[in-house]
Amino acid sequence: MIWRRALAVAVLLGAAPLALAQTAPGSLAEASSFFKAPPLDGCRISLEELIKGGSAALRGQWVVQKGPGEIAQAAGGRIEMVPLPQRTGEVLLLGFRNGRLVADSAALGFLPIGVEDRAPVKPGTGLRAESVGRGDLADGTEVFLDELALGALSCGADQLLRLNLLAERDSGTGEALRQDIRLFLVDQSRMSGTYRETGPGGRLERGLITLLRR
Repeated sequence: MIWRRALAVAVLLGAAPLALAQTAPGSLAEASSFFKAPPLDGCRISLEELIKGGSAALRGQWVVQKGPGEIAQAAGGRIEMVPLPQRTGEVLLLGFRNGRLVADSAALGFLPIGVEDRAPVKPGTGLRAESVGRGDLADGTEVFLDELALGALSCGADQLLRLNLLAERDSGTGEALRQDIRLFLVDQSRMSGTYRETGPGGRLERGLITLLRR
């Protein structure tokens, strides 16, 4: 299976180059590098501070929690969005390659991580509250990250730095399967946002996604 990597809003993160293979997952070296890194506050750290070394606090293993969300299914000649349950289990390893922060996934391979400065969230870029099971919110409310999975936040999504991953793989049908992940950086242990996966035959899956420090 061939993967092609793409990067939205690429920024070279300044940190000492380190091939991921040099630090085995769960090793003492990896644990030491995490505990030595200063705390990272996504509400306060500047983009420049993240680029100049703050990203070192993100090195290590992260568990991916997908959902809740929805998937498009054909029914009676129509396309309906069917709810998806929460899923968890995949592990991402974050580290550095040639000075750039990257994610290493068994499914996606190596993916550069693009970063963006904080800014007002754009209408239409989130998910409908009803599509992700947030019946506690008013109709029409957009959800940009999974606050239920994260716990209490000290600031809103518009005050958090953003991380983006974009991947495509050959589906074997001549059409690529594309996954676009947009995350808000909360701290060195929590990130959350949305993902959108599109593919052959009108495939569409979207939902909330959260990365938690393993």
